[in-house]
Amino acid sequence: MTDNILLIDDDPDILTMLDTLLTAENYRVFRAGNGEEAMELMNTRPIGLAITDMTMPGINGLEVLRRIKRFDPNIEVVILTGNASFENAVKALKEDGAFDYLTKPLIQIDDLLITVKRALEKRKLRIENQKLFEELKKEVQERRKVDQKLLQSKTTLQSVFDGISEPLIMLNRKMRIKVLNRAAKEYAQASRFRDIVGRPCFRILAGRQEPCSHCNFKVAIESGKPMTFERQGLKDVSRIEEVVIYPMHDKDKGEGNAIIRISDITEQKKLEEHLIRAYRLSSLGQLSGGIAHEIRNPLASINLFTDILRDEDKYKRTAQEKELFGEIKESINRIEGIIKRVLDFARPPVQSPDEIDLNVLVKESIKFWSTRLRETNTELKLELTSGLIPVQGDVIGLQQVINNVVANAMEAMGNNGLIRILTSMGASSLSDAKEAVFLKVRDTGPGIKSEHQEDVFNPFFTTKATGTGLGLSISHQIIKRQGGAFSFESKPGEGTTFIIELPTAYQAFMEN
Repeated sequence: MTDNILLIDDDPDILTMLDTLLTAENYRVFRAGNGEEAMELMNTRPIGLAITDMTMPGINGLEVLRRIKRFDPNIEVVILTGNASFENAVKALKEDGAFDYLTKPLIQIDDLLITVKRALEKRKLRIENQKLFEELKKEVQERRKVDQKLLQSKTTLQSVFDGISEPLIMLNRKMRIKVLNRAAKEYAQASRFRDIVGRPCFRILAGRQEPCSHCNFKVAIESGKPMTFERQGLKDVSRIEEVVIYPMHDKDKGEGNAIIRISDITEQKKLEEHLIRAYRLSSLGQLSGGIAHEIRNPLASINLFTDILRDEDKYKRTAQEKELFGEIKESINRIEGIIKRVLDFARPPVQSPDEIDLNVLVKESIKFWSTRLRETNTELKLELTSGLIPVQGDVIGLQQVINNVVANAMEAMGNNGLIRILTSMGASSLSDAKEAVFLKVRDTGPGIKSEHQEDVFNPFFTTKATGTGLGLSISHQIIKRQGGAFSFESKPGEGTTFIIELPTAYQAFMEN
């Protein structure tokens, strides 16, 4: 293969002489009269060697050398220099990577040819070495990969185990722990693996001397089929855990092992209960609405006939009869009120998309409570965050919810209580990476009994002698319709906090 040589000199006679000599040696020669022209040729021709004059107008020989080396470090460069630029030629050799230099005028032609041959041979040797180095590097990398695979094959089980966030434990037939992942170590509240491996699982996890009564490990080993059961958390009784046993049988050794996976399904169970409750509420709402309509028609007739019978222009009534009719009328109005609340629960009113400042809404609602607050000597503290982002929803519905929660707080506390109303911004509990507005109503009442907490939002559940049990159910529906959440925190003897969470007006607009 013919080598390509680039000649760079502003003297045409020198270019012609060098071209003639090198072409006669079967080299392919390209010529450039200055540095700029040379760099343009470099972009269009594969060059193996460049011979450049040191002193040229525009880009001098040193700069041409530097640019060529930046373009392709494998291109060799020979410097042509006169006595005046000899020092620069030496610098080019030492600092800038020139292969050699030749002085002008060229007296010994053999010096040129030998230098060119040596430079091209060095280039070829460097390229071959680079190829060998890349092949060697590739071989080393391949060997390293093989070594890594061998190492991985020894630790695959532990690596897979540790990569799973749920506790995984491998047991032998005697229920002794053989292997476990990091999550299982943390579940067992142990600091070191060696404190656990080889010991019975029931002793490590449950602190028992005998296997747990509800464990199906032996059944799963004997049947060879996976088994699943649920249990209360061994370390945290507030958790609900799902335990899955996967039997493994080693035919060569005749041993029966099993892998146990422990999953926290507490939130899943809560979600299932929420869905069941929502379905029951929907069904109950439809049923209640139908019953309410059926009651309202005869009730209207009773109300009409009562008004006729108590008409003093038509009938003369004794004081006792008037009192009796008054009680009947009062009872009718109370039934009518109950029916209205049942219908509100069964068929909620259509929401109007108002932009609402919760701080303003709370301040406007105070006037509805002022009399009752004075009568019960209840202290009210407002802790409203300034610059609160507006929410979007039904003003009347939200006001109804706030009034209902405050009324419940006053009834629970009786006299001399304290109600704190707080507003704030925070991360939404319903959706990740979204902001929400929170309103909290906190009282100093007796709190809600543990056995009653699951029923708080159920319709018709009440602990009051005269209550209907619909207030909080309707409030829950109002907040839910507006894309929010309605919850509470309560400990017996420490009071109750009802929490209203609503999406911001901007978030509601984007979702709709």
